[in-house]
Amino acid sequence: MTAVAGTSLDAELGRLFASDPRAMADPDGAWRRLREAHRTYRHEHTILVTRYEDIKALHRDPRGSRRGFFEGSRAEAIRAGLPAEARAAFEAIAAFQGLQVSRTEGATHERLRRIAHRAFTPRRIAAMEGAIVRHRDALLDAVAGEDVVDLQRFAYRLPLLVISDLLGVPDEDEREAVREWGNRIARHFGSRDPALILDAHRAVLEFRAYVERVIARHRADASGASDLVAALMDAEEDERLTEDELAAMFVVLLFAGHETTTNLIGIGMLDLLRHPDQWRRLGADPGLVENAVEELLRRVTPVQWEQRLTVADLQIGDTPVGRGQTVLTMLAGANRDPEVFDRPEELDLGRADARRHLSFGHGPHFCLGAALARLEGRLALAGLAERFPEMALATGAGEVEFQGNAMMRQLKALPVRPRGRR
Repeated sequence: MTAVAGTSLDAELGRLFASDPRAMADPDGAWRRLREAHRTYRHEHTILVTRYEDIKALHRDPRGSRRGFFEGSRAEAIRAGLPAEARAAFEAIAAFQGLQVSRTEGATHERLRRIAHRAFTPRRIAAMEGAIVRHRDALLDAVAGEDVVDLQRFAYRLPLLVISDLLGVPDEDEREAVREWGNRIARHFGSRDPALILDAHRAVLEFRAYVERVIARHRADASGASDLVAALMDAEEDERLTEDELAAMFVVLLFAGHETTTNLIGIGMLDLLRHPDQWRRLGADPGLVENAVEELLRRVTPVQWEQRLTVADLQIGDTPVGRGQTVLTMLAGANRDPEVFDRPEELDLGRADARRHLSFGHGPHFCLGAALARLEGRLALAGLAERFPEMALATGAGEVEFQGNAMMRQLKALPVRPRGRR
């Protein structure tokens, strides 16, 4: 492992981890430099890993725990720099998010994953296709004939409507509140800014209070509960799901069910429109859409990295890594590893091995919502390509701005001209 404190690479990484919008707009150069020069790299209090096979191995290794968001070297460094009120907020967020399926291990993880899987059974996913198409078409009908539209609105509205249907959130104001809570919570990931951490804590409290009202409402009138809500609430009995775990389950499904798919659709469409030959290729050959989603998942990497805590000494490549270390597995770097993907910097909707990407993770924590994200991505791209095969950016390709957190960067807006066939 090479540690080169104070290099230009460190400065570049520092801007990315601080969620500088300019750095978030084009992070791939940093991941490429990192991957080419260092198999592992120590940046501040973390070890960064960018090579595909190393990441796959670590994601399978039980010595790499998902508790790395709130334990280990990076979390301790963040705690140490916080004033008392923000540190208390950090601990409260950690306690609640520690109940979520994505932050647990062993038997607890297996139990919560079985319960969460009720949201994503093949039967349930297949049954959602009609509703996704109806939502998609209604959203596209609303912009037909407009000269310039913000496609980012479509990118966030479609997944939000779908997961709201699934979890019984029928009210428009409630849906928008869910989106805003998710954004506020996401902004604090890895942040050392006390203001962001305090605001994320308020968002967690508001989000959790809302979920508890939803649960109480369904308990009072079970006839109004969706099938999934009923299944999750039944888990209190048959899987010994506690009240706190039930609330955490709703939060993670509502949050994870739309944030990552928004990034896939929004940033994916930006990538396609920056490569108009590939956009025209998709319009001319609708059969490419399924593979196009995989290639965009590889290119966009909606969650740029995952975080691991070493709970025992281990080795990454030829580097010994001690217990208690935060390791960031840079999925975005692995998805462009030339040892795995030929011409990795090119967008190729016909790429034969695009599905080998690691955007949904790997191993026991493989993304539960992968099938739903793929379905939504496929239907979104198909609908856009069919209606607007001549779509083009309405602003310069380099003028599109990013916001949020570098781990799950998001577009501020995506102005496009939604042109049909001439």
